[in-house]
Amino acid sequence: MLAKGCFVNGAYPILIDINDQALADTKDELETVSQSEATAAKIVTLKGDLSTEEGIDAVVEQIKSLRTSLDAVFHCAGIRYMNEIAYTPGDSLSQLEIATKSAPYKGWEHTFRLNVLAPYYLTAGLITLLGEAAAGGDGRGCVVLFSSPASVHNHQFVPAYQTSKAAVDHLVRIMAAEFADFYIRVNALSPGIVPSGMTPNDGKSNLRLAHETPAKRPGNEDDMVGCALWLISKAGAFMDGKVIRNEGGRLLILKGVTSNSD
Repeated sequence: MLAKGCFVNGAYPILIDINDQALADTKDELETVSQSEATAAKIVTLKGDLSTEEGIDAVVEQIKSLRTSLDAVFHCAGIRYMNEIAYTPGDSLSQLEIATKSAPYKGWEHTFRLNVLAPYYLTAGLITLLGEAAAGGDGRGCVVLFSSPASVHNHQFVPAYQTSKAAVDHLVRIMAAEFADFYIRVNALSPGIVPSGMTPNDGKSNLRLAHETPAKRPGNEDDMVGCALWLISKAGAFMDGKVIRNEGGRLLILKGVTSNSD
């Protein structure tokens, strides 16, 4: 969604993914909406694994070989591990122990490498390019991380994911403050229920809950792109260190999980 929205508004994107098919599909979609072959040729795809230090370094070097400045960086890569066993209020204490320990240890590590370390180190590696753009003013040279309503609610028990997104929220503020001398702006989008690889339309994902929100629907391309373009453009040049909750009111209806006796 964001690649398409930025592209049709004049950006020449660099698309990064570990998934070859995802890269090819997105590039094909952008080329379909392109006005000319010359414009389509400016779409760059890079395969990279952002969950490893070596993978991040390789991506940084490739980007530096292609650009002398960057107007915006979106950190969209993310993963969510579910606990293998769920606890239901009213279950036994021993069942609570089993369910809590079922959060995969390696899943915690992978989650933090991709959801938290990747945006930090990828941004760090691209600071010079972002600073060159920021010097031009009008909101250029900015960074957009991806948070989630899960960073501030305990309605579900997905601890690795929820904790990683809470870390993203504070990372936004920490990096924005650190980069203030050059006004390299750092903000985050916190989408609600939006169709994605993490929320497919399979009847099982959180997408099935979208009708419960005040918006009565999942988020769409207009919702995501409109907010993103605001943050990276002159219109959003006064925004720094903020987490934007574009979630259709989902947080208004979520409550913490309680026992059956409450």
